[in-house]
Amino acid sequence: MKRLELLDYGRFGAGLAVVAYHYFFNGISNGKVTSITHIPELIAFAKYGFLGVEFFFMISGFVIFFSSRNRTAGEFLTSRAVRLFPAFWVAVLFTSAFAQFWGGQKMSVSLPQMLVNLTMLPKPLGLPFVDGVYWTLQYEWSFYFAVFMALATGLQSKLRLMFLLWPLYILVMRLIGAENFPYAAGYYCYFAAGALFAMRMEEKTPASLGALILCVGLCASFSAGKAAGLTVNKGVEFSAAIIGAIVVCQFLFFVFLTSRAGLALRLPGARLAGGITYPLYLIHAHFGYMLLSQFADDDNRVAAYFLIAVAVLAIAHAIHIFVERRPARFWSALFGRSFGALGDAFQDRASALLRHAHGVAVGRAR
Repeated sequence: MKRLELLDYGRFGAGLAVVAYHYFFNGISNGKVTSITHIPELIAFAKYGFLGVEFFFMISGFVIFFSSRNRTAGEFLTSRAVRLFPAFWVAVLFTSAFAQFWGGQKMSVSLPQMLVNLTMLPKPLGLPFVDGVYWTLQYEWSFYFAVFMALATGLQSKLRLMFLLWPLYILVMRLIGAENFPYAAGYYCYFAAGALFAMRMEEKTPASLGALILCVGLCASFSAGKAAGLTVNKGVEFSAAIIGAIVVCQFLFFVFLTSRAGLALRLPGARLAGGITYPLYLIHAHFGYMLLSQFADDDNRVAAYFLIAVAVLAIAHAIHIFVERRPARFWSALFGRSFGALGDAFQDRASALLRHAHGVAVGRAR
């Protein structure tokens, strides 16, 4: 897939929205930032920044549709590990180090907690995240697992059908009150929506359009449905109408992105903006909270916000360049020999079992 520079801008914009949500609103409301109060003029905008996460999921669905093409299960798994683990490992160590000095009661990190977090699976192993923002990575890996299983079992050609039917499955599960079923949670509809936009870049069909329209309704209703709970939990009113409108705008962004004009856009600094977004997301929250609590007060908070934002952007840039880009070949080789080998071995075993099952079925039919 040709690099879409507007997509990089969209990714970076979503990252900034999440940073604004945490710094200007959520960190203070949840008690992790203790030295400053809210800036009232900013709350009205910053409180909706959590929707940047939903946008990330849509981007992920869009990108994964293309990155899963013409790849073995092992190659796909390798690409995902290269994308997620290096920056994540550095972020876990980085945040844990600062938490030893400034973490306090709410952001402290134990050695076992840090080590288990390096697996990206602390919750199933009974330990909390080093940083609360890591919860989204469990959804990412869950999505990757579904695609991996399709590749490993020879169903790559059925991925289009999977993405077409996924919104319908989510709707049915919602109607019967079974949203806890695997892959039925509302966040998954954003992954499906992104993949459907990618599909429509190649072929526009009535079925994909219908599925995408269903996704708009499902995503908007899911996210807007959180308004009442957020209002109670955060003590600030959240508008379901505004949330729904923002979700619709996210879909409109993809409509333009996949248009001829959007595909042709050339934007300065796009690759760098897109590249630093993931490290920025990983390090900004608890590290930023600790800096705010240590050095900010209501008199200097504007300057503190500016300096901390510059600091986290600079650190994210350093992680992107020195951890992700320059050692890229090393990471590809490392994960190819581990994740890739395991993925391909699983695919070979699955193929053998399927061939055996097919042979048994044919024999019985005779």
